Amino acid sequence: MGSWAHGLVGVRAKSRSLVRSCGPAAMALVPAPESSFLSSLNVERKRALDIQKKREDLLEDTEHGSKILGLHHDLQALADVLDERVESKLGANEKAFFVAYKSFMFTVQKEFKELKQKADEEETKTRRDAKIQCLEKELDWFMNEALRLDELVKKYKKELDKWKGKADALEDDRQFLENQIKQAKRTNKSLRSAVEQAQSSAYSALAEKQSSQAQDRPTEDEPTQCTAYSGLSQELEEKYQATVKRLKQQLVQEQKQAAKLRAVADRQFSEPSELEAFFVDCVEKAKADITERRKAALEQSRALRSEAKSRGYPETKLAQTPTLDDFTVTDRRKVVELLLSSEHVLQFLYDKLFPEASAC
Repeated sequence: MGSWAHGLVGVRAKSRSLVRSCGPAAMALVPAPESSFLSSLNVERKRALDIQKKREDLLEDTEHGSKILGLHHDLQALADVLDERVESKLGANEKAFFVAYKSFMFTVQKEFKELKQKADEEETKTRRDAKIQCLEKELDWFMNEALRLDELVKKYKKELDKWKGKADALEDDRQFLENQIKQAKRTNKSLRSAVEQAQSSAYSALAEKQSSQAQDRPTEDEPTQCTAYSGLSQELEEKYQATVKRLKQQLVQEQKQAAKLRAVADRQFSEPSELEAFFVDCVEKAKADITERRKAALEQSRALRSEAKSRGYPETKLAQTPTLDDFTVTDRRKVVELLLSSEHVLQFLYDKLFPEASAC
C-alpha cells in the first residue's frame, strides 16, 4: 500500500512540475478527464498521508513503536528499490546465461564439426576399402587371365614349333626330290643325246657300208641291205626304250625312298623316340615334385588366407599344372640327374662324344 501511495505521489509530483513548467496555457490545454485523474491522485495521496500519520501517532506511544516505524521505513525503501534490484539481478543472470549458452553452443558446434569430420573420414575410409576390394578382385581376374593367356601362348608356340619342324622337313623332302628330278632329267637328256649320237653313227656306218656294197653288188643285195638297216634301227629303239624304262624304275624307287624318309621324319615328329620318352618321364617326375610342393603351399595358404593374399600368390596359380617356366634351378638339376642315371643315355652320349672308340 505504501509503495502504491509513493507511486501515486511521484506521478502527482511529476504532473504538477510539468504543469508548472508549462504555465497557464498548458493548464488550459489539459482536458477534463486528466484533471479529474489528478484530483483523484491528490485524494489518494491525502488519504495515504492521513493513514501514515495516524499509524505514526499510534505507534509513537508504544514501547517499540519507533523501531517498528524504522523497520517499516526500511521495508518501504526496500520495496521501492526491489524492482530495480530484481531487474539488475535478472539482467546479470541473463548476461551470464547468454555467455554460458554461447560457450555451450560453441562447444556443441565444435563437437558437431569434429563428429562430422570423423563421419566424413569413416565414409571416405569405407569407400576406399570398397575401392581397394574392387581393385583386388580386378587384379586377381587380370592375373588369372594373364596366366590363362600365357598358357595359350605357350601351347600355340609349341604347335607352331611342331608345324614349323614339319614344314622344314617337307621343304627338305621337296628340295631332295627336286634335286633328284633335275638329276634324272639331266641323265635322261644325256642318254637321249647318247642315243641320238649312236643312231647317227649307226646310220652313217650303215650308209657307208651300203655304198660300198652297192658298188660291188648294185642290184642283187638291195633288199638284204634294207632288212639289215631296219634291224639295226629296231635294236637301237629297243635299247632306248629299255634305258627309259630303267630310268623310270629308278625314279619310282627314288620316290619310294623319299616317301619312306618322309614317313620316318613324320614319325620322329609324331612319335617320340626312346630317349625322348625317357626325358619326358624325367620331366614328369620333376613336375610331380613341383605339384607336391604346390599342394603343401596351397594347404598352408588356405590355413593362412590373409598371409597368402599379402604375399600375392593366388590359389589359381597354386592349383595349375606346372610348366617348364616354373622349374627352379634345383628342379632342372634333378631332371639332369634323373636323365644321367640311365645306362642307355650314358652309352648314347659316349657313342656321340667318342665315335672312333665306339666303332672300334
